[in-house]
Amino acid sequence: MSRVRAVSARYSSVVRAFIVIAALAACKPGGVSNAQEVCAKASAMFEKCEDFGSAAPLERDLMVDRWRGVCRAVFTGETRQLMPNALEMYQALDEGERAGLKITADCTSKATSCLAYHGCGQ
Repeated sequence: MSRVRAVSARYSSVVRAFIVIAALAACKPGGVSNAQEVCAKASAMFEKCEDFGSAAPLERDLMVDRWRGVCRAVFTGETRQLMPNALEMYQALDEGERAGLKITADCTSKATSCLAYHGCGQ
């Protein structure tokens, strides 16, 4: 009976080790790209500090999402995630405007107040 327990314990250890290794392999190092992090922070400040006028909540969410998508496209060049109107806006930007958006996004992602946020656009 003790031999069965020893085999069972060894089997359990192997299974646990396999699960741990599989879990570690599934984890992506770093998790989030720099562009995603910068654009998420910049869009959060955009949402907090911009005046959306009388825009409905859904409309406001779409504007924030559009900004986040264009921001990521400016950093990565990837446009598959853009909605048609955001893609059109991105394609209309020249290289200088794209570089300016990168600088603005980087600045606003570091802003901790709306005053600092609005200082980034100057």
